[in-house]
Amino acid sequence: MTERIVLAIPVLAATALALWTARQRSPLSPTVIAVGITAVIAVFFPLTSALVRPMSWRHGVHLPDEYVLDAQWQYLAFTLGLCAVVARIRLVRRARPPVERRRDPAAVRSRDQIVALGLVVGGALLYAVYVAKVGLGPLLDRSNFAEKYRVSSGLGTFYAGLNLMILGCLWAEASALPRRQVRLFRAVAAGIFIWSFAFIAVRTYAVALLFGYLYLFTKRRGFTVAKVRPSLVLALFLAFVGVEAYSLLRSVWSGSMSDAVVTLQDELPEFERTAGQVVGGSEFTHPFLTMMELARYELPGELAGESYAGAIAGLAPTWLVPDRPDSVAQRFARSHYPDLAERGGGTAFTLVGEAWWNVGSITGPLLIGLLVGWLVMWLERSARLDPAGIPSRVLPYTLHMILLAHRISAPAQAKQVFILALPTTVLLVGAALVQGAASRRARGAAAAPVGPALNGEAL
Repeated sequence: MTERIVLAIPVLAATALALWTARQRSPLSPTVIAVGITAVIAVFFPLTSALVRPMSWRHGVHLPDEYVLDAQWQYLAFTLGLCAVVARIRLVRRARPPVERRRDPAAVRSRDQIVALGLVVGGALLYAVYVAKVGLGPLLDRSNFAEKYRVSSGLGTFYAGLNLMILGCLWAEASALPRRQVRLFRAVAAGIFIWSFAFIAVRTYAVALLFGYLYLFTKRRGFTVAKVRPSLVLALFLAFVGVEAYSLLRSVWSGSMSDAVVTLQDELPEFERTAGQVVGGSEFTHPFLTMMELARYELPGELAGESYAGAIAGLAPTWLVPDRPDSVAQRFARSHYPDLAERGGGTAFTLVGEAWWNVGSITGPLLIGLLVGWLVMWLERSARLDPAGIPSRVLPYTLHMILLAHRISAPAQAKQVFILALPTTVLLVGAALVQGAASRRARGAAAAPVGPALNGEAL
């Protein structure tokens, strides 16, 4: 227990320094989310598992304490790299103050209308095809998520339709569109939230919408990290407990809601067992367990960058390249959880573990931490300097990607970015062409001769 606390202290200290330098930012800014979620994952399992015996289907919960410490070292290296970039950029004073870019409001509004509407309509068409191919049965099944993902294999382009719709709704919310149009997009977002949470039980969509809208709300109200009060922290903690309770309820939701509640009531007297299930099954635990299992069964630096190079090959759809190589997450699942992989399921992977496996112990997580820190700071700074630019429009959507980055492999992240970036780029080019044609017509009308003409010349 002492060694775990000793390794947790520098993680929390570096996090506190980074948050202090970001105290004038929104609590839901990319920087704050990246730093905060890293700290939680780095300390949650090591400290809670020292107090409560974790229970999980994962092999990591049965490994000796030395692998917990090994994983802590890797997360410490990543945290130091991430927080070093955040703190240094905020503490070092620049010689020249940045200059904000100015744009034509009418042109920006026209562009935003075309892109937001195109993303929502195009995404809806793609997702409708996905629903038709998969069927409502697997989609609405709450007990067999592996089957849901198995039947979705090869349909990634259509599956991303809902992501495109979410991006369109958040794009509209971040824009200066008329209030009536914004309300229409909000209604679409509400429908997606209800569908994802109450029907298909895929919380990722709901989280993307929730974080995106909350970020824009806090930003407009001027709410910063410095204004966070203990009562808000307590509310967030209770919200986390609610999410974990929902996860536990879903795990026993094999029949009706009343049957699940009765099952939970039977387990509540065994508090230690229930607490162990919460710790072992937490969303914060799985990436850390994956790092432990990698340290136990694999060699640091063994992939030699193969995973990152495979991110490019992973962009090809399975219908086009049926024999494309497995991602690092699929490879891990097939090696250590073959039964689960055979059913189409998998384990939550780890950004830190992937760096460890590709580059090496300590060095890999440290370098990736530096890279992630630079990326989130660049995204936020670009959005601040150009409030009407593309980074400011896509930033609300990227928040959930940053939140979930610790449990997704690089190829999966690259594929999601590519699928979203391609149609968005097409819409942006289309908007530019429309605006260019309108501008040429306006100039032509202004240059047309007025009044009677003599010998082909205007009087």
